[in-house]
Amino acid sequence: MISDPDERLPGSDLLAAEVARAFGLPASSAWSDLGGSWTSNLRLDFPGRDSLVVRIHRGSTTAARLAAVQAARDVVAAAGVPTVRPLTTPDGEPFVALRSGRLIEVEPWVRWNERMNTPILLERGFAVLGRVHDALRTASMPAAAATVDHANHLHSEEAAAATRRGAERLRDWHDVILTPLADRVVRHVDAVTAAEEPLRDQQVRQLVHGDFWDNNVLFRDGELAAVIDFDFMANRPRIDDLALTLYFYLLEPGRDLPTAADRRQIRRFVDAYDAGTSLPLSPGERAALPLAIARQPAWSIGRWVNQLDEADAREHAAHVVAELPVAQAMLAELPQWQDALC
Repeated sequence: MISDPDERLPGSDLLAAEVARAFGLPASSAWSDLGGSWTSNLRLDFPGRDSLVVRIHRGSTTAARLAAVQAARDVVAAAGVPTVRPLTTPDGEPFVALRSGRLIEVEPWVRWNERMNTPILLERGFAVLGRVHDALRTASMPAAAATVDHANHLHSEEAAAATRRGAERLRDWHDVILTPLADRVVRHVDAVTAAEEPLRDQQVRQLVHGDFWDNNVLFRDGELAAVIDFDFMANRPRIDDLALTLYFYLLEPGRDLPTAADRRQIRRFVDAYDAGTSLPLSPGERAALPLAIARQPAWSIGRWVNQLDEADAREHAAHVVAELPVAQAMLAELPQWQDALC
C-alpha cells in the first residue's frame, strides 16, 4: 500500500489493466518498469502494435500542472523539436485519474539508443536547448507552468537561507561526515550567492525545461529522437537550465576536478546554445553562468535534504560530499571560468 501521496507508485498487472481500460487499449502482453526519479514510467507492450509508455504522476501533481506540462510539449513540438504527445482516451481526454487519484497519461514509446551525456551529443543538445527556450519564452502558457514544488533547483535569492535550513538538519544527525559538510556547504553557497547578487538583474527569466540531461534528451544513432520529461519546468533565469546540465556533465563518473580543458569544452557547449537560439546569451549571463553552476549543491542541501524522509535525505547528502569539491573548484577559479566563457 502506498501511504505517501508523493511516493513513487510501482507497476503491477492490476495497474496495467486499469490503464488499458481507461484509454481503450487492448490488454498488454507485458509491462516493464522504466524507472523515473519523479513519475513512475511503465512500458506496455502489445502484440502487433507499437509499445506505449504510461506516466503515473505523484499525488501532488494537479490537473492544472499536468495540463501545463502537456502544453509545453505541444509548444516545443510546434517549434520543430521532437517530443512526445499524449494519447487521448475514447472521450478525448489527454489524461485521467486512477482510482487512487493519481493522474496518468499515455504516450508513444520513443526508440532511442543514446543518452545525451557525451561531449558530441551535448553540443548537439545545447543547440536544441536554445530552440526549446525560444519556444517556451515566446508562447502563451498556462499559469501552472511557472512554478513547481519539487525540482533540482533553487533560485539564487533563496539559496543561502534554504541551504542553512538543510545544514541544520545535517547537524541534527550528528554524523561524523555530514556535520562538517554542513559547515562547508553553507560557506560555499554564501560566497556564491554574494558573487551572483550584482549579476542577477542581467539575467533573462523565462519558462525553462528544468531537467535537460541524460535520458531526458534521447538520441537515435546520433540524431535527436525526443526531448521528454518537462515535470521540473518553471520560470527562472535561463542560465540555470544550462547550469544544471553543465554541473551533471562535470560530475560524470571518472571525472576529477574541472580543468582548463573542461572550460574550453563548456565554452563550446555554450556557443552551441547561442547558435540554436534567437536570443544569444548576454555578457552578463555568460559571466553569471559559472556561479550558477557553482550554486548547484544548494538544491541538494537546501531543497531535497529539507523535503525527503530521513533515509533518503541522508543518502542524498552523502552524494554531496563528493560533489561539493567540484563546485568549490569552480568558485576558486571564477576569473578563469568567466574569461573562458566571455
